[in-house]
Amino acid sequence: MTSAKHRVLWAAILLLQYAILFPATAHGALNEPQRIIQQVSDGLMRVLREDRNLLKTDPGYVYRLVDELFLPHVDLPRVTALALGPYWRDATPEQRRVFQTEFQRLLIQTYASALDALSTWEIRFLPMQLEPGATRTMVRTEIRQPNGQPVRVDYRMALTNGRWRAYDVAVQEVSLLASYRSQFTAVAQRRGIAGLLEELSARNETRR
Repeated sequence: MTSAKHRVLWAAILLLQYAILFPATAHGALNEPQRIIQQVSDGLMRVLREDRNLLKTDPGYVYRLVDELFLPHVDLPRVTALALGPYWRDATPEQRRVFQTEFQRLLIQTYASALDALSTWEIRFLPMQLEPGATRTMVRTEIRQPNGQPVRVDYRMALTNGRWRAYDVAVQEVSLLASYRSQFTAVAQRRGIAGLLEELSARNETRR
């Protein structure tokens, strides 16, 4: 994936972290999952417009935002299990706990480092059908940035405890979840689950 697509990918995911900050606004005929994406897009652009200097000068502020506001909008237990793939079944309860902790740290560090690259964008929602009683859906969008071609971004979302949460984002049909799973299972095949946890922890410490 090109660096430009990576920036769009992180922008797309970061949209999910700001819904708590801003009240819902009317967005025409959008359904509930689409409204969440639109609402957090509006909120994120406002934060970048008003607090960009603080985001650049206070790393702690960035991490607090991501930690406190991103995670509530992600189905972390589902993402964690899917990211570890078949090795999730073989992991002990303690290994699962450690993996979720380290995976969460990886996500926070990755998203925090991407904030500085974001600018403005416009979201165009593509047609979708949300069936009555559905518990899973995909919100299909195009993200348009100045001086760039539209990029297709799809959000896989699940209804959990009455709230829609994301568990995967795909850019130009390239899945973030599949990318992580490929990396993690490759390490686990070579070094086992314990070796994967060791590598992931070391990687997180290096990026601090």
